[in-house]
Amino acid sequence: MNQSAATTADPLFSGLNDRSIAAIPATVEKQRYMTSVAPKAANPGKWVEQPRLPIPTGEHAVIECRGNIHVIAGYARHRFDADFHQVFDSKTGAWSLKAPFPVPGNHVAGVSIGSKIYTFGGFIEQNRCPHSRCFIYDAASDRWTPIAGLSRPRGAISAIVLDGKIHLLGGRDVRSVEWHEIYDPAADKYTILGGMRGSTATQPFVGQRDHMGVAVVDGKIHAIAGRMDSYDFNTSLNAVYDPKTDGWSFRAPLPTARSGPSCVYINGKIVVFGGEATGRVFGTNEAYDPKTDTWEALTPMALPRHGLHGATIAVIGNLVHVPGGGPVPGGSVQGAYHDAFTFG
Repeated sequence: MNQSAATTADPLFSGLNDRSIAAIPATVEKQRYMTSVAPKAANPGKWVEQPRLPIPTGEHAVIECRGNIHVIAGYARHRFDADFHQVFDSKTGAWSLKAPFPVPGNHVAGVSIGSKIYTFGGFIEQNRCPHSRCFIYDAASDRWTPIAGLSRPRGAISAIVLDGKIHLLGGRDVRSVEWHEIYDPAADKYTILGGMRGSTATQPFVGQRDHMGVAVVDGKIHAIAGRMDSYDFNTSLNAVYDPKTDGWSFRAPLPTARSGPSCVYINGKIVVFGGEATGRVFGTNEAYDPKTDTWEALTPMALPRHGLHGATIAVIGNLVHVPGGGPVPGGSVQGAYHDAFTFG
């Protein structure tokens, strides 16, 4: 079913458990956090509004595939187990609904390789009851097909592609986990690694994390921010995995600790924006320079939010698309707002 953002019948915002919510609660003004202690960048970039989602959504996967943006599952229309699959065509600016996700739920991790989308795990209740089911989506046929399941059920995994294989980091079963495994699409098999452990004199690293951002730079994976068990225990860690040594090291920590941020590598920088903490939702936007091991502050989000899960933000051209997300901490409100960050 095709539908443009301009003709959607859904409101801009929707409540998960309260059907009367059609706007951001007034209390959110006190929860917004937009600042950074990092020095301001010479080019702080800007945000450009885009066509809105047909269905307000949060705690969903956002994946770019062949120039289209796929928004998969999450919290939507007063449910925590949505199966909606919303797709944005960047050429026409129109949204459409595609084949529903096979396991209604939230906090699904996903990536794309070529014309295929791979998804891993998720929760079937509100941030709990993880499952191990995984799927591949073929955009050409608009069809979901099961693949080998996770060895251990969990949701809120951070997924990233490196050298044609998919690294699955952290997540949560009943608590945050340190698990690190690799999925090989060619063999449809997983390799379990030793976990996200390590420490330095100044940055002890327990390892268990979920709701973190990930990015690949020069063949290494950066795992940034996240939390242990809840957003009461957020972290600013910037841990780096080197597949050549199968070891972890540390870089300058994120200036603003948070969980549920979005993370992307663009223009030689790792850009981290959004997220949540106790009583806060972040519009803070910060960029890491791997060459200098330093952070700088960018233009904050126009609408602070979190819940674009797995750090899988859609980059098309020079635009970093951010569709939907929760404008308040937790999962009580979802949004249809869609904008994009660009360095220009």
